[in-house]
This record gives sequence, C-alpha cells and structure tokens, in this order.
Amino acid sequence: MEANIPEHRSTTEAEWQARERYWRRKLGRIRLGVEPIEQQVAKYRRVTWMLTAVPAGLALIFIALFTAFRRPDVGVVLAGVLLLPVVTLAWFDFGLLKLRVARYSRELETYHRRSTPSGRT
Repeated sequence: MEANIPEHRSTTEAEWQARERYWRRKLGRIRLGVEPIEQQVAKYRRVTWMLTAVPAGLALIFIALFTAFRRPDVGVVLAGVLLLPVVTLAWFDFGLLKLRVARYSRELETYHRRSTPSGRT
C-alpha cells in the first residue's frame, strides 16, 4: 500500500504539469511562478485604465475640434467610430483575462488540496 502513494503522487504531479502547460498557453501574458498573479492582474488593470483615458482624451480633442467648426455631432460620431472599439476591446480582454486567472487559481487550489496529505499543510 505504501508503494502506491509515491506512484499516485507522481501521476498527480504529471497531470498537474500538463495542466500548468495548458494554463501557461491560455493565460498568455500572465507569467506563472514569476510574480504573484494578483500583482500582474493589477498591472493589467492599470494598463486598461490608461487604454480608456488616452482614447477619451483624444475623443475630447476630436469633439472640441469639430465643435470649433460648429459640427460637434461629426466629432462625436468620429470619436465613437475610431476610439470606442479600442476601449471596448481593452475592457473585454481584461475581463477575459481576469476570468481565466480566477479559473486557474481555483484549479491550483484544488490541486494543492488533493496533493497535500490530510495531516500536513
């Protein structure tokens, strides 16, 4: 019976290594094992906010420019067509990344619970 325990652990470890390769591919920009994942997600949140602020500033410039020529409606449409997709895709991508990180964290926690014997922590 003792001989089965190391074999089971090595099987579990091999399965986890395969899952970790999958998650490295799926998470893309998140580097596993280098820096805490929460810090990396916070960095991407800040980048996403900047990808919102910069196009918003450009949109205001377009609107102000077209308002100077008495056509603010054209400025609003131009800003919406050119810059709104950038902001929308940035937030969509961040949401998807955050969802994948949450799924990875749950799977990692499940793996640690299964691989740690009940007497150890």
